[in-house]
Amino acid sequence: MPENGTSPLSSRPFAADQDRWLTLLDLLDLDRLARDFLVRLEEVDEYAERRVSGEELAAAARASFAGLIERMRVADSTKAQAAAFAVGTSRARAGISRAALMTAIRLDYVVLWNALVAVASEDDAQLLLRHADYVWQVVDEYAGHAQDGYLAERELQTDERQLLERALVSELVDTEERPPSARTAEIAVALGVPARAHWVVLAAEGTEAVALRQTLAGDPRMRESLLSSYRGATLLLLVTATAWHTRPALQALRGSEVGAVVTVEGIDEVWAGARLASELAALPARNGGRRGFTDWPRLVRSQLTGTHFELVLDFEAKLAECSSAEREAIEESVRAYLETGSVQAAASQMFCHRNTITNRLRRFTELTGIDVTVPTEAASVVLAWA
Repeated sequence: MPENGTSPLSSRPFAADQDRWLTLLDLLDLDRLARDFLVRLEEVDEYAERRVSGEELAAAARASFAGLIERMRVADSTKAQAAAFAVGTSRARAGISRAALMTAIRLDYVVLWNALVAVASEDDAQLLLRHADYVWQVVDEYAGHAQDGYLAERELQTDERQLLERALVSELVDTEERPPSARTAEIAVALGVPARAHWVVLAAEGTEAVALRQTLAGDPRMRESLLSSYRGATLLLLVTATAWHTRPALQALRGSEVGAVVTVEGIDEVWAGARLASELAALPARNGGRRGFTDWPRLVRSQLTGTHFELVLDFEAKLAECSSAEREAIEESVRAYLETGSVQAAASQMFCHRNTITNRLRRFTELTGIDVTVPTEAASVVLAWA
């Protein structure tokens, strides 16, 4: 009989339904529910791949259905919540996708509902109708707890992976001695990166490091494309040369003039590349430009400053014999020659006759005793004017 004039087709259970509802729940067989569920689960690809053992799936199915049934019997039961959270965490550890997890949980409703229909009589039709939404709500609540467990485990995995990644990258760039080749190969495998690829090492310190961090913070896709670490106060970013040149997410980074960039061949050379990039990053930027291999003379010059080798580079006083106009012309001609390695090319660059360049180079030699047409002597000028 309907209660308070409510239609027998009501979608909400009546108080008078309680005894019969509990009887139907008592008739459910956990083993049969678990078997039905496991058969249906074979249709879900990720589970069919046996990422989770059959024994674990069977035990989880029994625990889940026991919890769901208990929750449908007692409103404040937490047995289903605990089972759901455990299922979520275990599936995350097994590498099951969240979509596949939710697909599997939707099977719980189908299995439960079919089992209830199987144990019910014809007289229970309206009672089942009044409980259909209730069963769905219980399963949906279970799904929510499973998802909570899944996300909690994935977050933990991410934290652990990030800690491991930082430790491995730090070992690549911040050890006192170069790691052995066998170890760098192990690190490459652990990081899931190609060991023999060309690598780009980007370094920045001070305000440039702050700017670089701000650039990274603005685009999560950029951070995902890079490995990062610190060497002292220097921020280091590592990325394969292929990714550096092709990934759209790195466009802003490629176009930036911040820091120093060094390219090395193979993960074995990352250690040396990180040191060179760090030292180049410490050099003052020229016209706001990024530093690279071509800045090596400035780097060597900075390392010689204050040492006895600095005497080899000190010829500025010898140029004081000529006028400022002559000195400027000589220096421009010498620089042009050092850049091109050719008298004719230097003349073309300066829009003058080649004899003019030759005469200025000869005058430079008279003043300083250095013949820049001799490579070993030219090197000292390159370093001095770095």
